[in-house]
Amino acid sequence: MDQIDLRILDILQKDARISISELGRMINMSGPAVTERIRKLEDKGVIASYRAVLSPDKIGKPITAFILVQADHCNALTEFCSQSPDVLELHQISGQYNFILKVVAASMQSLEEFRMACSKYGFTQTITVLSTTFDSKAFALDEP
Repeated sequence: MDQIDLRILDILQKDARISISELGRMINMSGPAVTERIRKLEDKGVIASYRAVLSPDKIGKPITAFILVQADHCNALTEFCSQSPDVLELHQISGQYNFILKVVAASMQSLEEFRMACSKYGFTQTITVLSTTFDSKAFALDEP
């Protein structure tokens, strides 16, 4: 990756809906050249996907929590989480707990119901988010 690729990635992280022509203007390249560079970044797996980021509040899921799990049955927990629409992220971690889940819920009651369902896979500890300063930010891209 060169400086141009890094600049393209930086711009796309901030606005993946930008038009190719606008992106080309920003980096002083033609549309076809930009399209080819993006295709190569996608083929290499550098760009993994494009998606809309939804506001949990606006879709009726205002409660966010992180649940630490000391799982007895890792594969069963992974399957359970992959089937749950409330689990946004699942990470295997080191330490006393072997998983951390990012969960959104419609209410504290539904969060508690989820936690109870989750507890059959091992010991859990729930951390409820009180406020969010920022949710997800772009990767800082260094020069190659």
